[in-house]
Amino acid sequence: MQNNYIIGGEFGVDIQGFQCTKSNNSALEGVYKYSSGRSAFYYILLDVQKRYRITTVYVPDYLCPSVMIAVKKSSMKVVFYNLNEQLEIDVERFPMQSEAKVAVLLINYFGLKNLEQQVAFVRSISKNAIIIEDDVQAFYEFQKKELIADYKFTSLRKTFACPDGGLVKTHNELAVVAAGNKFHQYKFAGSVLKSLRKPEYYDDDVYLHLFEKGESYIDDEIMMGMSQMSQEIIVKNDLERIAYIRQRNAKQILEGLKILGVRTVIPVLEGKTPLFIPIWLDDRNKVRKRMFQQRIFCPIHWPLEGMNVQKGAEMAEHEMSIIIDQRYANKDMDSILNTLEIALK
Repeated sequence: MQNNYIIGGEFGVDIQGFQCTKSNNSALEGVYKYSSGRSAFYYILLDVQKRYRITTVYVPDYLCPSVMIAVKKSSMKVVFYNLNEQLEIDVERFPMQSEAKVAVLLINYFGLKNLEQQVAFVRSISKNAIIIEDDVQAFYEFQKKELIADYKFTSLRKTFACPDGGLVKTHNELAVVAAGNKFHQYKFAGSVLKSLRKPEYYDDDVYLHLFEKGESYIDDEIMMGMSQMSQEIIVKNDLERIAYIRQRNAKQILEGLKILGVRTVIPVLEGKTPLFIPIWLDDRNKVRKRMFQQRIFCPIHWPLEGMNVQKGAEMAEHEMSIIIDQRYANKDMDSILNTLEIALK
């Protein structure tokens, strides 16, 4: 039986909640605000160059292509390093020289990693290395007060119904960008139409076109700031409730995957709040296509988009991300698992 609405894709927006709810969290305290996650990373790289005279950044061989856009626009030299099966630094093949003066990007994949050991490993090789923690998939790790890296950043629109927004935490003083971006207007308009959609109103293509148009402007506005709209939206979110729902949905999915004999890409640790549940499939494209036919959109992390990266190529062929976010209830998780079971046959 086909769902009468799409599971997955970009967030709709709660218009009444946006207009009426009072601020109830401190998500924007002590952070620098930029237009997107890649914008946040871009401004970090600019600061690293100016403050430390560092011109080279080490990045893992499994990453979102938007990371490379920020690197390119900052004119930094890039060196790739290998990851092991746990999506951590392959210590036997890490290319950094002793006491090298470089920046190193560590990615918190799916919000499921503990980065302390990797940070300690990098610093054991070079105390001159500047470490950047990518929490784009790990908002709830970003929210923690401790700062074990020199910088950490996240993206709001990956986790919440915010049309834009990238945040940075650091003990350094970064550039403050007051001028908001323009792409958020298209993202917000698409979110409104998605939240109101009924089949008799308009086709999915109408709001999807707005999402795509907003997406097409993000790279060009990498130097812009976060919109006032997203600043108002994020502080009205009940962060604890959202974390609870994600954890509850994740638990249900994990129990179902165990019955189906499907393994996760990396362990889902107790106490984490995942962005998705990443699974490994031998014939991922077949399974994903069949799920999409039932209007369940499971993204992949990440399409290569021309990058020649070893671990990224492997994941691009086999990884699929199961949706577990706060929009969905137990019945939706049941629908995902039932559809996955059929798709696996």
